[in-house]
Amino acid sequence: MAELIYERPYVWYYYPVNFISQIVYAVIGIIQFMLALRLVLVLLGANPSAEFVAWVYSVTGRLAAPFLGAFPALNLGGFVIELSIIFAMIGYAIIGWLIMRVISLVTASLYRPL
Repeated sequence: MAELIYERPYVWYYYPVNFISQIVYAVIGIIQFMLALRLVLVLLGANPSAEFVAWVYSVTGRLAAPFLGAFPALNLGGFVIELSIIFAMIGYAIIGWLIMRVISLVTASLYRPL
């Protein structure tokens, strides 16, 4: 018996809402990556006088400024874990989630069928 397969041609649609959500995800992803990089550099005891490490510390210092001092840094046998950076990563993830919820609520009301 022969099978009949219907294929829908691939058509790319432009949705402004998807574009906005991708930008939000990209920005939050870059922030999370930079904070995770700082966490690893501090954990491994990177030299802050090195150019790259100093640049990462300066960029993430501004991102983590609202969260710094919330928790003490843990010293574990030569390794340092900055709990405030972990708290900042959680905070930015929640902020990104809230922004996406607001975008989805606004766009759901705009594209609701009449």
